[in-house]
Amino acid sequence: MPTRRSLALLCFVLVAAACGLGCAASTSPAPEAEPRAAGASAPWNVLLITVDALRVDRMSLYGHSRATTPQLDAFAREAAVFENFFAVSAHTSPGIVSLLTGQAPPVHAQTTQYSHYDALIPSPLRTLAALGYDTVGYAIRGATYSDLGFTRGQDGKPSEQLLAELALSTKPFFAWLHTRETHLPYQPAPEFAGRFTRGMPLDSPLLRAVREHTFVLRDASVQIPYRHAGAIAASAADAEPLRALYDECVASADARVGALLAQLRASGLLERTIVVITADHGEELLDHGWVGHASTGYDGKLTDEILHIPLIIRMPGGAHAGRYRALSSQVDLMPTLFALLGVDGAALAHNQQGVSLAPVLRHTQAEVRDSVFAETTRKGWTTPREEAQQRISAVRQRGAGARWEAPSRLLDETHALAASRIVHAAAGQHLTALNEARERGDASAVVARAQAIARLHASWGLERAPFYANDSAWAALRVRAADLAAEAMRCEARGLPLVSEACQAVR
Repeated sequence: MPTRRSLALLCFVLVAAACGLGCAASTSPAPEAEPRAAGASAPWNVLLITVDALRVDRMSLYGHSRATTPQLDAFAREAAVFENFFAVSAHTSPGIVSLLTGQAPPVHAQTTQYSHYDALIPSPLRTLAALGYDTVGYAIRGATYSDLGFTRGQDGKPSEQLLAELALSTKPFFAWLHTRETHLPYQPAPEFAGRFTRGMPLDSPLLRAVREHTFVLRDASVQIPYRHAGAIAASAADAEPLRALYDECVASADARVGALLAQLRASGLLERTIVVITADHGEELLDHGWVGHASTGYDGKLTDEILHIPLIIRMPGGAHAGRYRALSSQVDLMPTLFALLGVDGAALAHNQQGVSLAPVLRHTQAEVRDSVFAETTRKGWTTPREEAQQRISAVRQRGAGARWEAPSRLLDETHALAASRIVHAAAGQHLTALNEARERGDASAVVARAQAIARLHASWGLERAPFYANDSAWAALRVRAADLAAEAMRCEARGLPLVSEACQAVR
């Protein structure tokens, strides 16, 4: 017998299928944007720079004793620096998708190489594109990023070339740039090599491994289709040279980002652009027995070394510059940017777990959330499909120090419900399009829409607690789509037009 929840979800699907995304539109006024500079007319641009595997406590900006980030130290004097900003996962794709959608990993489900977002799920980038923004992404190919709402990719262009082109454009833009200086293998730029490691031994098995390999596995017996360091062991003597080597990589990243910021300033873009500098996740440096993060070490864990990351937001004119201690998460970035841009995000809000940090920046609230959530697979993006549901989840409460705790069952259910809403709505639209294709006799379009629904099922089915468990409405929707696709393929195989009387007889 259908449950009350499944009947409610079925009603939601039918309404979503009938009216499309317009039913989610809000009639509430758009939030007030930040004041523009005198003479400014066009909307502000947004430049998001992410540094892969950048650990916050190895940055002089955040108190490290070595001068690892002089460029960011200077830039941050005219920016907002968040001191308690946390990643949602221990590897790249969940963090980046959460930054770009405002959704937690169990909701957006982009946690392994087998996950696929969907072009019909409403997203902040699609909202910005509809408002005329040029949305440009560092990585837009592949299942994880291709349907997030980017209108075009960086396409291998150097970041400097892309910024030069954007400076000449008349359209506002949202651009995401990514750099990997702090990701394994640790190979600092020549001008920084030896700056902090001079006189230190770098020839131990572990130090050689981290300088040469992307994958430095804790368990070398694991079968992996990538070149890795093999069986190695770490010793206590490796810790300080390892951290000094990583610090040289941090200095390399600082110089790289500093050069981009200097170009932005010289081009005149800086005072028309909200600049965000952050990371996808942090990095372990033998703090808990190993090195790297989930994808590189097959040793996923959730600790401050992995999750505590920087967040720097510079507004045009340097508005709101200062240090902020508010607890915050990657899911909060897009709601914050929408508030600062004056873009109405109400239609997205009920599917997001993020909250705007604008009240913190405006000093109307000291805190906007009580906790942050994180989750990872053991082996990151390369986790085998059969191990995808093996997750580590944690919650950090405000005021709890460095302690991470297991999330409540209620939080799991909240994430599952949010996932159910977005996937049911997308599938409902696919089913509507499938029926329309059937009516006009387009068998290939029928099959394509059924495959899209199957991809939704497969991607969200990799979650630890799939939303569709005991969901009769979802089961009925999938059966309907599969039956119509099978019908279309039978007719096509017999050479019968889908709308013909002969095909009707086959049914």
